[in-house]
Amino acid sequence: MDVSLNQQTYERMKKDILTFVLKPGDPVSARKIAERYEVSRTPAREALVRLQDEGMVEIYPQSKSEISRIDIRRIRQEWFVRKSLELGMVDSFFDKVREEDLREMEKEAERLERIGDEPRTHETSFEYLLCDDRFHGIIYRVAEEQLAARIIGNTLPNYRRMRLLIDLDNINKDRTVDDHRKLVRLGQNRDREGFRSFLENHLSHIIDDMRNLHEQFPEMFVKEL
Repeated sequence: MDVSLNQQTYERMKKDILTFVLKPGDPVSARKIAERYEVSRTPAREALVRLQDEGMVEIYPQSKSEISRIDIRRIRQEWFVRKSLELGMVDSFFDKVREEDLREMEKEAERLERIGDEPRTHETSFEYLLCDDRFHGIIYRVAEEQLAARIIGNTLPNYRRMRLLIDLDNINKDRTVDDHRKLVRLGQNRDREGFRSFLENHLSHIIDDMRNLHEQFPEMFVKEL
């Protein structure tokens, strides 16, 4: 089996889940995945198992499989992991950051604004999410916290879907862009404590937003709050 085909199928399905092309609660199977992505059932099954491990698919033996619904309780746990790890990098980031790193962050903030002004589609929303990831990824890289970066990037599926759902709804685009610009300015001013405080506030928006989205899209969420 071509390993790259397994990886491609997994990545395509993961993107479709993150962008809500495949919606929470949608039924899935190896057969349906194979047909959707025009592959054999082996890479389809591999994608299902990997995405189950990441919490994006629920597999019920001898019954059914479906795209997992967003779990608010799990989001709080994933948010705590993200917040704790990223805030823990601030001192290392400020000890090592260079002007070229801050210019790179500024370019990503500008790109985030440009993408945000484009017509809202699943593709532009996914690129918006990736741009946001790249911005924060500069913090992880400068702080030399590669393991934390992998944890944040690969193990927070409910948190990542909630972030994109917020963007798809387009309710806080300006706030998000302004926050990234302010983080750049605080970095340029070498305001370590201001950066730390504002970063915590920035990362906490999702907690305030998710109840509104739960009320707006109840079918996408696990019923128990």
